[in-house]
Amino acid sequence: MSFDPFTPEAIADPYPLYAQFRREDPVHWSEKLHSWVLFRHDDVSAFFRDDERLSSDRAKAPRFAGAAAPSGGAAIRTVATDPPAHTAVRALLNASLTPRVRALGARIDALIAELLARIAEPEVDLIARFAYPLPIGVIAELLGVPPDDRPQLEERSRVVARGMDRFYSGPEASEGLRDLGAYFFQLVQERRGTPGDDLVRRLLAAEHRGDRLSELEVVAMCTALVFGGHETTVNLLGNGMLALLRAPAELRRLRDDPALVPSAVEELLRFDSPAQFISRTARVGFELRGRRIAPGDSVIAAIGSANRDPAVFADPDRLDLGRSPNPHLAFGLGTHVCPGAPLSRMEARAAFPALLRRFPTIRLAAPPVWRRTVVLRGLERLPVRVD
Repeated sequence: MSFDPFTPEAIADPYPLYAQFRREDPVHWSEKLHSWVLFRHDDVSAFFRDDERLSSDRAKAPRFAGAAAPSGGAAIRTVATDPPAHTAVRALLNASLTPRVRALGARIDALIAELLARIAEPEVDLIARFAYPLPIGVIAELLGVPPDDRPQLEERSRVVARGMDRFYSGPEASEGLRDLGAYFFQLVQERRGTPGDDLVRRLLAAEHRGDRLSELEVVAMCTALVFGGHETTVNLLGNGMLALLRAPAELRRLRDDPALVPSAVEELLRFDSPAQFISRTARVGFELRGRRIAPGDSVIAAIGSANRDPAVFADPDRLDLGRSPNPHLAFGLGTHVCPGAPLSRMEARAAFPALLRRFPTIRLAAPPVWRRTVVLRGLERLPVRVD
């Protein structure tokens, strides 16, 4: 038995496969992925919190040889850097990001209203017309990206997503990240020392205990935010809407009870998580459930499997918008919890009620089409009728 998430059956519905491995081989060596894969909630929770034995730094992983700092330059700290360097970077990011996210509420509502107002046809692809443009519009507002540049950011984000199924080492992903980096390098040069309150300028000016970000670190931060903040939210909106359309009683429940929105978004994150896998590299050798993990081995957390673990979630394959407690792991835990999680939640909490108000009879028009990606699980098309 070898775990292969790339089969057509697993692309369409990976959850029966996850259930099999949770039962039979929860710490599994996958020849397909050349990695250990963890399937149970307790193991994935421990994975996220284990900064001592597991490294998030790609430069330390044999599979990413050559990802270290440019020759002659200092190491570039990112949100994927290990502590203690990560601690300062995260503090600088949070100090810059949190106030800007809080200020975006009204603009998010306006962007949602604009997108919904443009939908006049009885049948539309909800991904192309709503789920894709909304998050890139929000990220662009956050960073102060000019409207004319937004389509190229969206396309570059798509390129990175398509390359993710090499588990962060595919040539497409690298090319897309380079293009995003080049764009933000130019933007950083233009904005350094100029007045304004966008996130680029905030990151350039941020200071924490005498520490500041270099220009290249600001570029890396902006690049990560565009990709991470865009793709995960696209998938949350698309996967979440499909889950609601397939559970009409829960859809009606959400439409009729606005107070349910916060817990509904958490359940949609759990039920079909936007990011299904995340990888680390073993710093040291250790044993887990009788399996020996060697230094340098790749270890992957199957987030989607952990979020359907019956040891933690009652009736885990049922959508329950009032589920409480709901200790899902869609945004991770611990040191490296997703920095864009508050923004993604804010968008989803505004978007789902707005969609249901604007289109009270929304329903599937044709079978959805899944993207052939597994690290990020999302829809290529979601055809709906809104008449």
